[in-house]
Amino acid sequence: MHRTHFAPSLAVVALAIGCGHDAGTPAIASGEGSGDGSSSAAVAPSDSSGPVASDTGSSDEAGSSGAAPDLGGAGPVALWHLESPPDSARTWLVSPAGERVFWLGVNTVMRDKTCDGILDWIRRTDPSTAAHVEWARLSSGRSGGEHNDAPYCFNSVGAFSDTNDFDDDGGDSWMIRSLDDGGAAAPFAQVLTVDARGDDRALRDADGVVLRGGFAEARIGDPYNPAFAADIAEMVAQDVAPRVGNERLQMWFLGNEIGLFDRAGHGTTGVRDLRRWIWSQCPARSSIDAPACAPHALLAMLRERHGDVAALASAWALPLAQWDDVVTLRPIPYVRDCNLACREDLQRFVHDGLLRRWVEVVTGTVRATDPDHLIATPRLAVGDPSSHRFYTPASAAGSEVWADAPTVEVPTDGDVTYCPYDLFAREGELGFDVVAVNVYDGASSFPEPWLGDGLRKLHERSGLPVVISEFSVRARIDGWSNRGGAAAFVPDDDTDDQIQRGAYYRNQLAQFAAHPFVLGASWHAWSDRYLAADPSHQIDMGLVQCDDPARGFEAGARWAEIDDRVAEANCAVMETIASLTGL
Repeated sequence: MHRTHFAPSLAVVALAIGCGHDAGTPAIASGEGSGDGSSSAAVAPSDSSGPVASDTGSSDEAGSSGAAPDLGGAGPVALWHLESPPDSARTWLVSPAGERVFWLGVNTVMRDKTCDGILDWIRRTDPSTAAHVEWARLSSGRSGGEHNDAPYCFNSVGAFSDTNDFDDDGGDSWMIRSLDDGGAAAPFAQVLTVDARGDDRALRDADGVVLRGGFAEARIGDPYNPAFAADIAEMVAQDVAPRVGNERLQMWFLGNEIGLFDRAGHGTTGVRDLRRWIWSQCPARSSIDAPACAPHALLAMLRERHGDVAALASAWALPLAQWDDVVTLRPIPYVRDCNLACREDLQRFVHDGLLRRWVEVVTGTVRATDPDHLIATPRLAVGDPSSHRFYTPASAAGSEVWADAPTVEVPTDGDVTYCPYDLFAREGELGFDVVAVNVYDGASSFPEPWLGDGLRKLHERSGLPVVISEFSVRARIDGWSNRGGAAAFVPDDDTDDQIQRGAYYRNQLAQFAAHPFVLGASWHAWSDRYLAADPSHQIDMGLVQCDDPARGFEAGARWAEIDDRVAEANCAVMETIASLTGL
């Protein structure tokens, strides 16, 4: 059940308040919804014994009983959800306790992400104590009896913080375990792997090359193939089912930088032309009458649109005697056997068929098991105006290009739609609740109007709020390779690099908060990456150092100058929002 909760009487408070500074595939449900961004995840009873508000992680704090508040007839709110209340200028992420928050996350907390010495530091004491000490520092200053006088005022450990590096016993990270299980009960998000698990159910080009998309080089599944749907169902059984009703889970991200709706991959400019990647293998039982692969689904669409092969042959100016001749020829836009009518028909299939079906399969399968938690899009990789232009059409200045044909501009939407953002919209049990964006720049602020226009386009086309799922600024360290992450480096000048990192954090956070449809932002990452033996992982990207004795760096130590400035920005975020947009 998909419900919307409005609670205009709720006070707007920061979550960090108190800071001092089966073998088969589940059926895909259908239905109708507003898709206007005001909807929220439905409410489910929770079996979690942790606190409903994250101040905490402290069993002596109010709210630790786990009881859901009475919202004046709106019903109990047990999970994180969205509100666009009439008394506020913004859309909010709302905690199980009813607090409207601006999401402030930090990714990969208490994880060994290629960082010399950090695992020993994480394990310096018992896991429960280590988790509470760190969550007290990251959040409100209090967690499980631990105290910190200068906390960061984060209200989430972001994504990629669910892996347990505290000990060798497996299970969830002690950061996100419930209080009764000895954990810090920190709120978190989780990235789900939505890849195809075999080449036989993945999209391919005309030469049979399997599509590995985006920065993640994810194997992109054919959404018409039952084997891919079964892969998603298996992932849901493994990763989603155990978290049903988890009060601390803030949202699911369906993939990270997979290149379906964003930049095509490392070193690329522009977006993927998926018309080149529809030639997947077809299972033996697949046919034009019962498509179980993208090529047969394409033929079914062409038959419905043109009626007979002769009409299609005339429109495409190709010698087609039967429908299967299309699959034999495999026309390639801008390369061979594909005139304008062909290119437009292929794009109709990509937008109206292939991508829509992909969204339905992944979101419908997740919600069949977990209808209540928020679902975000894949975390879209955004670079800068020269590399990603938010599907700006050929009819506008600064147009986007196809990464597969970089001299060709993305056409303007009309009878054919090229920008896929409308497909994100929530309709009943299908579609997303939130659009997620990973964005990096080493400058004090992101270029405008590029970023603002892009975020507004995402919001307006989808009708959904936006969350900045990753951002960060980095500094170059003399003697390091300064590789292993996005090259968003502060300027190499006379100003202390960590002071600049902290100042740029504050400015970029304010830039995001200026948009009333932006729910929050998550810093990437908790620790630096530094392996003395591996130059591919040597970059100052975190809040916590790695061991590098030659330079006086010690695993677990803080970068003091950025430390203070991040805390100042986070703890004052509600005042910042009030001054920018009102609460």
